[in-house]
Amino acid sequence: MIDNLLDLIKYHDGQIASRSLTKKLKVAHPITLYAMSAGESISNESSKLSKLIQVLEGSLQVEIAGEKHVIKHQGLISIAANQLHNLYALEDTKLLQIEVE
Repeated sequence: MIDNLLDLIKYHDGQIASRSLTKKLKVAHPITLYAMSAGESISNESSKLSKLIQVLEGSLQVEIAGEKHVIKHQGLISIAANQLHNLYALEDTKLLQIEVE
């Protein structure tokens, strides 16, 4: 059990912090918490698993197949397996990424 996700990770100027929660939650698929400082990005990537991304605070631009989506506080987006995508923090942003089959 985790009481407060936001307290588990801190911002670092000019960096992206990440923390795996997979072992703590005893699950098979990756669950990762990120803290992205404003202006930081994760460039084009894809995964064999589908992703669910929930913005916990801040706002995030998610580009999927050339289409840009802005996900704000408590918003959720899904990304299909093998879909090329990138992430850009519009402001200091914490997000939870859950990978599923």
